[in-house]
Order: sequence, then C-alpha cells, then structure tokens
Amino acid sequence: MSPDDVARVGDQALAAPAAEVPPVTAAADERTTAPPARGRPRTWVFVLALAAIGAAVLCTLRFFAYAASHPSTDDAYVQGDTTVVSAKVFGRVDRVLVVGYQHVRKGELLVELAPVDAEIGVRQVEAALNSAETRVQEADAALIVQRHQATASLGQAQAAVDAAAARVPQSQTAVALDDRTVRASIAMARAQLSAAEAQVGAARSNLVKARNDLRRAKELFAEGAIAAQQVDQAQAAYDAAAAQDRGATDSVTQAREAFAQAEAALLRIPIDRQEVATAVAQQAQAAAGLDAARTGFDLVRQREAELADARAAVDEARAQLAAARQQLEYTRVLAPDDAVVGSDVPVQPGQVVQPGQALLTLVFSSHKWVQANFKETQLTHVRVGQPVTVRVDLLARTFHGHVERIGPATGAALSVLPPQNATGNFTKVVQRVPVSIILDDAPADLQVGLSVETTVDTRGPGAPARALDPQAR
Repeated sequence: MSPDDVARVGDQALAAPAAEVPPVTAAADERTTAPPARGRPRTWVFVLALAAIGAAVLCTLRFFAYAASHPSTDDAYVQGDTTVVSAKVFGRVDRVLVVGYQHVRKGELLVELAPVDAEIGVRQVEAALNSAETRVQEADAALIVQRHQATASLGQAQAAVDAAAARVPQSQTAVALDDRTVRASIAMARAQLSAAEAQVGAARSNLVKARNDLRRAKELFAEGAIAAQQVDQAQAAYDAAAAQDRGATDSVTQAREAFAQAEAALLRIPIDRQEVATAVAQQAQAAAGLDAARTGFDLVRQREAELADARAAVDEARAQLAAARQQLEYTRVLAPDDAVVGSDVPVQPGQVVQPGQALLTLVFSSHKWVQANFKETQLTHVRVGQPVTVRVDLLARTFHGHVERIGPATGAALSVLPPQNATGNFTKVVQRVPVSIILDDAPADLQVGLSVETTVDTRGPGAPARALDPQAR
C-alpha cells in the first residue's frame, strides 16, 4: 500500500464512530488488493511490446536477406526486334493494304507500287532473251549437223569400205553353208516322213487285229465261254492300238510339215547370193563418199564461233531478265515475318516514293525480351540462367523469365560521350550494367518499350557467365 493510501485510511478512522469501524476495514481491504489488479495489464503490455519488437527485427532481417538474394530494379523496359521497311525501287504507290498497329503474317502484302513500268521492262528483256535463245538453238543445230555430217560421213564411209570388203567373202561362205545345210535338212525330213508313214502302217495293222480280238471276245463272253476279265483286256488292247494309230498319224503330219519347211528354206539361197552383189556395190559407194566427207570439216570451226557468240548474248539477256524480274518483285513490299505495324503508315496511294524511302515500321512478335539496367553492386551473385520475375505496370501482372546474358560494358561506357575521369575532380558514381532477360510466359502482343520491374532470384541455378569478369568467362 502506498503512503497516500495509509494516510487516507487513518483520517477516515479518526473521523468515523466506533460502530462504523467494520466498513472502514472492508474499504481498506479493497484498496489493499487494488494495486495488484492494475499490475497485470502492464505485464502483458510489456510482453506484447517485446514480441512486436522481435517480429519487427525478424521481418527486417528477412527483408534484407531477401533483398540481398533478389536484386530488383525498375530501370527495365520491354525490347523487341523492329525494322523500317523501305522502298527498293522508284514508283508510284498503287495500294496500301495495312494500317497502323495491324497484325501481319509472314509474306503478307503490305504496300504495292504500280508495276506497269517494271512489267514493260520484263517483257522487253524476255523478248530479247527469246531472240537470243533462238539464235543459240539455230547455231547449235547448225554446228551439230555440220559436225555430225563431217565426222559421221568420214567414219561411215571408212567403215562402209571396210565392212563391204569383209562382207563379200563372208556372204559367199554363208551362201555355201546355207545351201549344204538346207539340202541336208530336206534329206533328213524326207527320211523322217518315210519312217513316220511306216509306223502308221504298223499301227494300223495292230488296230485291226485289236478290233477283231475285241469282237471275238465279246461273242465268246455272250456265249459264256470266257470271263469278263478277258473282255476287259481285249478292250484295253484295242484302246492302246487306237492311241498308237493316232500318234503315228500325228507323226506323219509333223514330218510332212518339217519337209515342207526344209524345201521352203532352199528358196533363201538365191537371196543370199544377191546380198553378195549388194556388198560389192556398197564397197564402191563408200569409197566415193570417203573423199567427199573429208571436205566437210571446214565449216565446223565457223559454226563453233557463231554458237559462242549466241551463247554470250543469251547469258547477258538472262542477267538482264533476272534484274528486271527482281525490280518487278520489289514493287510488292511483303512482310519479312510475323509482326505488328508499329505506327500509322506514312505513305498513301498515288504518292511517288524513291529507293530507300521509309514506308512503315514493323515490330516483330516472335522475339521479345527485357533489358534491365542493374546497379553494378547488385550483380555480385547474378548468373546466366537464373529465374527472373517481371512485373508489367500496364497489365498489373507478373511474368517469368530467365537471365540470358549480362552486358559486356556499362551503359555509360557505350554512350555517345563516355565519361573521362582522368582529369579534374572525381566523384564515384555507381554504374548500371544492362542485363538481357528472356520472357518465358509473356503474351505475344506485349508492347515494346513498356516499363517493367524485374527481380532476379540469385538462389536459382545458373552458369557463372559474368561478362565483367574475364576469369568467370
């Protein structure tokens, strides 16, 4: 109990009558127990304060640990491949088939120039090429004919002389051999015919005998003098004799045909003798043509020179045609790949454009990345391949990617006017190094140039490809 409470209780005891002493004692008991009731909340407040301080310290430590392993920067922008499509030929714009911010496919027609002049040029060169090719064909045909005539005439005449000289005795020998062979064949065919006719007579006699035996066997069987088996044997003998008779008859027919063919072959002998006379005449004719063929090579060299000139003219015309067709193709401006028209098309139908004049800008959708400019103090543990989270302000969404490469130099070193700190006062400035980040799940229509916030998870796997450290490379 505090001194103020004791004094207050003493005053009340002196002023009160004796009968009221018990209530004073009860109030004193209440005041005596009141201070411990007020001390319990103070203890709990102290405990809660200590817990809050501990939680704050823990969160602070976790925040700094996370920040140390997850370097982040908002100096990052979406990058993409862009190109300025320019005219390659002089001409008037005929059609503009796209508008600003339109999606186009690879090979899609963007702008078409009037093709009239280019088509006229192509037709003129085609006509010149056709004329040159016709001259080549004529010169080539003339050369081939002349060379063939000169070479073939000489070779054929010489071969004809040699062949005719060898053919005369060969033909004579062949005639003699054919004559003996044909006569021998006739004699052999006659002998075979005689033998076949004799076989026919014998087979006919056997057939008559077998027929008589069969008739007698049937009569005896009808009288019951012989068994049925003997009748069957007589029938089989008759059938065999009939087959033998038919075979002998066929042999006679074949022998007669062979004899007729042998006699027909005898008629070829006069024809073979005529071939001997023809070979002698061909030998004389070939000897006369040999002299005439030797004079045919004088025109060959002249034809070769004409063909060389015609081929040179064709090569020149083909080169001119390829150039003219390319000029015609340049009147159709096509999309080199899937892309989006970057801005409003600055040309209109009827406008005359010059070679190299910009027609429109394309932003390719196939390859987009993020270029993040990290402070050099943040790249201590950054490695190629580590995962990255990318927060896009416009979409309010987070995408994922990975570190593709780290720049070989700082942005200041690659600027138009790099700093020169060799003279004057020096103030150290933390430099920024560009880091290329590949997007893994970003949409294809993500706009180039958007501001993003990137965070690298340096705890992830990655190759130690530090561009600023030659030892790491």
